[in-house]
Amino acid sequence: MHSSDEHFLATVEAQLPDWFGTQPVLSRKELLARVATLNPTLKQATLDVYLHRLTQRNQLAHAGRGVYALPGGASVADFTPTVPPDLASLWQALATELFLDSGCVWTTQWLNDFTTHQLMRTVQLVEVAPEALQSTYYALKDRLGARVFLQPDARVLELYVAETPDAVLVLPLVSRAPVQRVAEVPVPRLEKLLVDLLSDPTLFAAYQGEELRTIYRTAARQYRLDARTLFSYAKRRGKAPALRELLLAVGLSSLLPT
Repeated sequence: MHSSDEHFLATVEAQLPDWFGTQPVLSRKELLARVATLNPTLKQATLDVYLHRLTQRNQLAHAGRGVYALPGGASVADFTPTVPPDLASLWQALATELFLDSGCVWTTQWLNDFTTHQLMRTVQLVEVAPEALQSTYYALKDRLGARVFLQPDARVLELYVAETPDAVLVLPLVSRAPVQRVAEVPVPRLEKLLVDLLSDPTLFAAYQGEELRTIYRTAARQYRLDARTLFSYAKRRGKAPALRELLLAVGLSSLLPT
């Protein structure tokens, strides 16, 4: 490598902390644009070479497809929550009894890993195909009694769900929602959780405003997020413009689709 190249790379390395700022990750496009500001005459191929060398020298780390982070500055782990035994047993019983071939279960307890304020009262959610809502609701009522609610509206949420310990909500699963399996139990991917919080401010009233912004920032810092999955699901929920606005507001432009 020529001395001029070494000098240029040293200049880029010195700029990296400022370029990232408070953002946990930057996209390849964003990084290349920043490198180009130091020398606008560089060709695209040369910019790519510099980016590759920065990665080889451990000045940058891959944090997902087309996304980079400072070494040690962002986790590249996948979101794999621990499924409570009672929730796992509940799903297995439902799937066997009702022959469910799609759906997912989760608990708002998982959100405490991302929030500023820790909520002591949590809710379990069972999401199934719309045609299975009624049968799932009655099967759960037989097992759990009055703490089961079917698609509760704002009034029921305020008067009953909020006052019911360990409430279980039965909700319709959006088609092609991003779901994964953890210990043989279908649970939401992190992209689904984030979009759901944005899409239903009534159901998730405790996680709005600055708390929602904190959740997004923390999730992006700790786990790998796929921008295409995030926006594909947001479009199906009619929330792609709102998601774009939120990502820009919290400094996560690297998650915007390119």
